[in-house]
Amino acid sequence: MRVLIATDFSPHAEDAVKIVKRLALPSGSTVRLLHAIEPFADVATLNPAAITAVTDAAVAQIERELDRAAVTLRAPGRDVETVTVLGRVADAIVEEAESSKADLIVVGSRGRHALKSALLGSVSAEVVDRAPCPVIIARGSTLRKAIFAEDGSETAAAGARFLAGSSALSDLEVRVVTVVDAPFPSVLNGSDAAIGTYAAIQAYYDSLPALREATAKIAQERAGTLVAAGLNATSEVREGNVADKLIAAAAEAQADCIVIGSHGRTGLTRMFLGSVARAVLFNAPCSVLIVPAAKVAVGLRERVLAASN
Repeated sequence: MRVLIATDFSPHAEDAVKIVKRLALPSGSTVRLLHAIEPFADVATLNPAAITAVTDAAVAQIERELDRAAVTLRAPGRDVETVTVLGRVADAIVEEAESSKADLIVVGSRGRHALKSALLGSVSAEVVDRAPCPVIIARGSTLRKAIFAEDGSETAAAGARFLAGSSALSDLEVRVVTVVDAPFPSVLNGSDAAIGTYAAIQAYYDSLPALREATAKIAQERAGTLVAAGLNATSEVREGNVADKLIAAAAEAQADCIVIGSHGRTGLTRMFLGSVARAVLFNAPCSVLIVPAAKVAVGLRERVLAASN
């Protein structure tokens, strides 16, 4: 397994290192520690030579910091490499992940300073959008309990395949959560509108039992597939706003992570629209593992073809 850790040496970046340290990575795995030095635009404009001076002064200290982190990550059967690059942080992370064929990216959610951090939430979101593989946004140092967001879509299936196929996550305790997200009908004015509104409300209440049953079945079936793959998995159903309910489930279960796809269905059964994934990404009280379904599917196809040649 190939894991890329992007670090700016902040507390959350240290959490990213600790998460990877505790993963049960298979023998032969490679961990790459990346630090990107993002030049200040004003300095580059006024005095390009200053970039070299700043870089030369910083690289030695950065390499010492990377070496210290690398020591904590080393283990039998695991190679640890370090790399320092000059450039825009999100670009550096994505390009390094692509060139190293990373299976997983792990980054901290925030860096040292609110405005000048190397790993601001906006950078994390961009990495998630562009990454060629799943991404963990670290907000803690362990991965023991996870909330798995499920809606029966191919996006969720890809996330489940990633969990089931990753020996590094085989000890994860997973709670599959589906959410009944059926907005209450709008109330209209006027006598004719009132009749229509009453009918819509009645239809809404009539549809809820079947919707709850179908949603529960989806959760139970997904938990079953994860159990069959060797994971400790259970299921539950909630009702309301999807992102809010996933975050609440994580808080109540004291989960270390929420696993969610980056897109999915639309309409009443929608689950993984970009807005939902982002709401979870920015507001979850724990780490977030984002699985980009289309890219994971492409990666799986490439590996199958490579293995057959």
